[in-house]
Amino acid sequence: MDSDYDADIARAIALSLQDAEEKQSHSKSVSKPGAREVLVISSDEEEDDILEVPAPTKKNLTVEPNTKPAAGAGPLSFLADRAQMERERLARHKRVRGPTPPPSNADDSDSDIDSEGSAPKRARLSANAPPLAANSAAPSSGRRTFPSGAVLRIDTQHADPTRSDKTPCIRLSELLGPKDELAFAILSAFVVDAPWLYEFFAHETPVILVTDSNTCGADAPDDGPTLKNIFPSWVRVCPPLYNDRGCMHMKFMLLFSKSGTLRVVVSSTNLVPHDWRHVENVCPAPYSFFLTCRAPHRTRRRVCDPARSLANLSPAMLARVLKAVGVQEALGIMQRQGHTSLPLPTLLPLPPPQSKSKSKSVTIRTPTPLETNWDWSQVRVALVPSVAGRWEGWTGTEGVLWTGQLRLMRAVQALGCSLEDLEGGAKNAKPKKGKGKAKAKGGEKWEVELDCLTSSIGTYTAPWLAVFRLCAAGRAQGVQAWLDRGRKKTPPQGPTRILFPTLETVRGTTMGEPGAGTVFCRRGQWTKIAALVADTNTGLKMYDAKSRSGNVGMHTKMIMGTLLAPPEPEVDPEATESDTETETESDSDSDIQILEDDPEEEKRGKPHAWLYVGSHNFTPSAWGTVSGSGFSPVVTVANYELGVVLRLDTPADVDQVAAWERPARRYGKGDVPWIQEESPFFRP
Repeated sequence: MDSDYDADIARAIALSLQDAEEKQSHSKSVSKPGAREVLVISSDEEEDDILEVPAPTKKNLTVEPNTKPAAGAGPLSFLADRAQMERERLARHKRVRGPTPPPSNADDSDSDIDSEGSAPKRARLSANAPPLAANSAAPSSGRRTFPSGAVLRIDTQHADPTRSDKTPCIRLSELLGPKDELAFAILSAFVVDAPWLYEFFAHETPVILVTDSNTCGADAPDDGPTLKNIFPSWVRVCPPLYNDRGCMHMKFMLLFSKSGTLRVVVSSTNLVPHDWRHVENVCPAPYSFFLTCRAPHRTRRRVCDPARSLANLSPAMLARVLKAVGVQEALGIMQRQGHTSLPLPTLLPLPPPQSKSKSKSVTIRTPTPLETNWDWSQVRVALVPSVAGRWEGWTGTEGVLWTGQLRLMRAVQALGCSLEDLEGGAKNAKPKKGKGKAKAKGGEKWEVELDCLTSSIGTYTAPWLAVFRLCAAGRAQGVQAWLDRGRKKTPPQGPTRILFPTLETVRGTTMGEPGAGTVFCRRGQWTKIAALVADTNTGLKMYDAKSRSGNVGMHTKMIMGTLLAPPEPEVDPEATESDTETETESDSDSDIQILEDDPEEEKRGKPHAWLYVGSHNFTPSAWGTVSGSGFSPVVTVANYELGVVLRLDTPADVDQVAAWERPARRYGKGDVPWIQEESPFFRP
């Protein structure tokens, strides 16, 4: 009976689809050839269509977050009918066969999303999740909140609960919150399982999905992004690749609620079940921003160094990143398809204020709605994007300081972790009164110790490692000097440890070699790394990467920069106090910096380390290659990447956020990295 019933339903669906296609073809044939706008959007099984997006209009858009736009209007009605028919078929099928019993591992799966808003489901999630800080309790709306500065582990089913109870964990359903509370979402990942992801959202919720053209099967875009409707109210965006190289590797979420809040999530996790169930990924605790009511324009704006103003910098940088991957064009498509009340209608700057003064007009950068509509004052992380392309010069919109490893340098400076600043502060500090003079040993400086946890190995050179270390230390003057030397002379470097699993470690995980399909190293890369490790001047070492959560594979990307102070200076008893004061004053005059004093920074003291978390692997494709001269630097980036940098003030902070088992074990005799292409499970 069941098979006959399903066959009847299948025939009915086939006939309805055929009828809908005939209606569509008829409407195309009778449409006027001179019509200005005929938008044809194919289904996901058909050939991809590149949509031509007109220039955005200059009129102001009214934002009404609580108003639901019409779903499935116009060209999307065909897709909406198909989705509705499928839902009705599943409902009839369930009535005939009765409810399906849950699988044995249902508690470890995020696929049980239909009961997401139910009280028993939320209670079960709360019972299994480790306790967080006091402010992490779920509010009455059922949306979980998180402590500021925490790094959350994705709750994988293979983690050892006896070892992972000290690490806060999170599930995709908890990040998204109740589906009926979402007004709009912007998502991004390298690999996406769209049908699986679709069920986490209410079907009327508009969603922009940014992904890679190669992984989703879309045509590679040339000059602009490729856009396509894949579900009702869903627009997929594939940004153009630079010289047909690299990939769109960013993983982020912007979740706009109907109450007006914005939740920003940056992680290392693809939007596929494997990354949320079987391998370990991490993300910083998502920041939630609340809708603010501000004056439309300010007559004056305080001028400060943008690298040291995280609250002002983060939304502007995020808006620029979203524009770079094609979200502005997708917003235009959304508006044309009836979604006229999006919480974020545009990424373009607001109209400039009309000055009443008769003096000569001055060009002022006006903010975007992303900057003005939400309160970013509590931001304590620095956003670090990589945007594919060739960028040149220290300043300007095409400059090098907003992307790749030079953006990492600016983030380190913004968090007060620049070694040049720390050395300058020690140099200009007023010495204690006494007869002796502090005298440091010649040539000793602050150093940064790098631990780079990566799931993909790159092709490294000694110069690339040297300039990356300068950027990681926040040494802008050092980068400029290195470029002026012609990038050839590489002095001995400090410690850089690459953490990557050995073959034996992969075999010892719960899923074994078949579960390491997202971890990459080629034989040729390993040969070059071995040569760099043998050269003591590079400071490069290989360490085994084991999860602190047990025998679970890792897809996590982290870089830990630990700041090492030089030894305390010796005291010269022959020097007088007046000599010390005179030299200190002259030294400070030669190194003048105009910076705004931050009282909170002075109270915090010197940082102990910084932590990068995001999508960047430790590769030149992700972080870019620096070239050019000290006057006109160039950075060439292959991938689109996104992450954040956090400041860590104590060794306890480091131990709390590190995803790997510490201390890590150095590669020994007979150790080889996991090389996927040599595994029998991945050979063609």
